Amino acid sequence: MPELRLTARSPVSPASLMRTLWRHEDYAKFLPHLKRLDVLRDDGDTKLIYEQIHVPLVKDRDLTLRVTRSGSPAAGRYEIVSSAVPDEGPPENRDYVRVRTSLGRWQLAPAAGGGTAVTYTIRTDGGGLMPGWIVGALEKNAAVQAFQAMLDRARKNS
Repeated sequence: MPELRLTARSPVSPASLMRTLWRHEDYAKFLPHLKRLDVLRDDGDTKLIYEQIHVPLVKDRDLTLRVTRSGSPAAGRYEIVSSAVPDEGPPENRDYVRVRTSLGRWQLAPAAGGGTAVTYTIRTDGGGLMPGWIVGALEKNAAVQAFQAMLDRARKNS
């Protein structure tokens, strides 16, 4: 599984960007390809989330993620880590291919001159029986679209 790493500078402060990232209940309103997102459990700094994702040309995917936030508000540094926990959410459904392996990380830090230095990394096995090059192209396109949508949403929320 190759890792994809996206970086950008956002004019939004790290704290504002973190607030947008942690509002999972809003994701379905603006993230492309996300059909459904349910917060199954919220323990403050850790959430259990179930997602259904539309994938063009092939069967849609679903996954359950454990998402954890940490950071130092005083330093303006934050991190969100997500990992697939395929046996902790709803049972598998024949309408979806279950994503069993996924690891994502958002890292936020103050940028020189203001705003936020943002790094997003994702490593996922999309499941199913597709050639790797097709999976890679689909995942790369989806990750770039989600990254841009998240930065745009944070700008609108600030």
